[in-house]
Amino acid sequence: MPRKRKLPLKACTNCKALVQDEVEVCPVCGGREFTDDWDGFVAVISTEDSNVAKLLKISKPGMYALKVR
Repeated sequence: MPRKRKLPLKACTNCKALVQDEVEVCPVCGGREFTDDWDGFVAVISTEDSNVAKLLKISKPGMYALKVR
């Protein structure tokens, strides 16, 4: 049985960016493939000052899924 998501977001399968369900093109990488099957997320405000962003290789501010299936 699939789990219900608490946030109305889907994750880009290429860069893991989280976007609203109605978005058709990822604003981060331009990808068009998304999934509803993701867990955990991190919000990055400043990529230059964030060790987490560097560790996860995130180059643009935004919300990103930690695990995408």
